Amino acid sequence: MPERILILGASGLVGGKVLCLLRDNGYVALGASRKKTGDQWVPFDLLDSATYTAALAGISTVMLISRPGDEDAAQHAAPFIDAMVAAGVKRVVDLSALGAAGRPDFSTRKVEALLETSGLQWTHVRPNFFMQMLTRPPLSTEIATSNTLHLPLGDAAIAYVDACDVAAVLYKALTDPTLVGRAMEVSGPEAVTHAEVARRISQYLGKTVCYIDIPEAAARELLLERGFPPPQVERVLRFYALCRQGFCASPDTAIADLLGRPLGRLDAVLKAHFAS
Repeated sequence: MPERILILGASGLVGGKVLCLLRDNGYVALGASRKKTGDQWVPFDLLDSATYTAALAGISTVMLISRPGDEDAAQHAAPFIDAMVAAGVKRVVDLSALGAAGRPDFSTRKVEALLETSGLQWTHVRPNFFMQMLTRPPLSTEIATSNTLHLPLGDAAIAYVDACDVAAVLYKALTDPTLVGRAMEVSGPEAVTHAEVARRISQYLGKTVCYIDIPEAAARELLLERGFPPPQVERVLRFYALCRQGFCASPDTAIADLLGRPLGRLDAVLKAHFAS
């Protein structure tokens, strides 16, 4: 029987790309979803353990995303990790986050630690901020409606990474046994300040977009106004704090070699979305 791979988050930005890469390259890949149906999807809800057994039937490898933005991510992941062990899953690749290695209080690191002691073969993929966050709500909405970009980042630079490259790394980790036991940090090829981001967006829009640095308290109010749950607000603010400390500013030195090709450039993503 061919290897069967289960993809959590398969209806999302990165998970959907991973699912397509696997299928396009001949792997039997199933998407886990609460809503989607069909031969290539299995009913699954991380918060409903009754869905675990059927979803894991015949599965050898899993891509795990445990409720990103949820401070209880490890609590939710723990019973599913136990279920994977009981079902005979061999290997798990988890989508974590840059900075997890040095922050045991981060929910993403807690999930990593559970996998490391589970007996499963594991690989951690720790991406930097996605380039696409600049082209999707709420930031894209702010740019479109007020020509501004309010962020609590000062003059900190971020080596934004293309979500397509993150998906490619996850695909590689799911299919290459030499990557078992590795934690891979995935950043883009250049680090840019947000004054520079605003300048590039202005160039493609043909009008001026202003980056406005705001204090953390103002950022908290803004995120709450935009509907972010309070626990997620605090998690986002902690990542912004890491950025201000320079932890997200180092461009890639290894992933392009791993993939055997250049990584996506921020200008290409911005131009595709903002150019008229």
